[in-house]
Amino acid sequence: MRPLTHVQGYASYEKICENIANIYFSVGENFDIERALLAHPKESMYISAYAMYKVGEAKCPTYYVSKDLLTGLMQSDLSVETDTLNWAMKTGIFMLPEGAILSPENRSMQAIYWHCDSSKGLLYWAGTDGLSSFCRRYKLIENQNRFSYTDAQNMDSEKVVEFNSYLQSIFLRLLLIMECRPEYVETSSARVTINKGFSKSSEKDYYEPLWIGKEYRLKRENTNTENTGASSGSSKSVHWRRGYLRNQAYGEGRQKRKLIWIEPVLVMGGASDL
Repeated sequence: MRPLTHVQGYASYEKICENIANIYFSVGENFDIERALLAHPKESMYISAYAMYKVGEAKCPTYYVSKDLLTGLMQSDLSVETDTLNWAMKTGIFMLPEGAILSPENRSMQAIYWHCDSSKGLLYWAGTDGLSSFCRRYKLIENQNRFSYTDAQNMDSEKVVEFNSYLQSIFLRLLLIMECRPEYVETSSARVTINKGFSKSSEKDYYEPLWIGKEYRLKRENTNTENTGASSGSSKSVHWRRGYLRNQAYGEGRQKRKLIWIEPVLVMGGASDL
């Protein structure tokens, strides 16, 4: 995994890579992660370790998710269960903006790792807040485009299971938006040389991070309504007009279909700002 320049407002990428490396290099002749997972398919320790191991093995790209895009997805009704995911990217990392998603321990979620084993129809994902991991193992039901999942057995509290459902919905929405809005996904990054010392030998090559939604901005709408006899204070407060998916027909005879994301709008209720 190539080194990336630091991004303000996100966890240390070097620390994320260090966690992956610790798992990856601990797997060897003395520890078979796949056999351990087969023997303990519902234990979070093995689900998380396996997802991180496959990320390290694949040397896959890391995507930084912009805060505006994440907010937009969280304010949209996107049904992943009824739509097809093509899994163009089977393994990867999503870096999350600080403070956007809080774990049950009220710590900021830093990243989500995932691996899709299409040959076995299994999806593994794990999210971390720096101290704790939250994970699920999914079984893709063939020909139905639906996921059945199993929470780790040692994550049996109602609060953690509820949080897993919340985190899974965000993760799958990110995968979905990579398919239906590919223009939001960067595919190349520039290399930069950074000198962390006082000599040329201290120079090191880094890469600018890849982004999802770097230029995306939330839509806002001002509604300057006048009082037309309604009681005082009846004007609407700031609220969201939620986004949704549309399965739009296109092509010759409109025989083809493609998913269109109708973006959410923050209706300002006549205010000029939040």
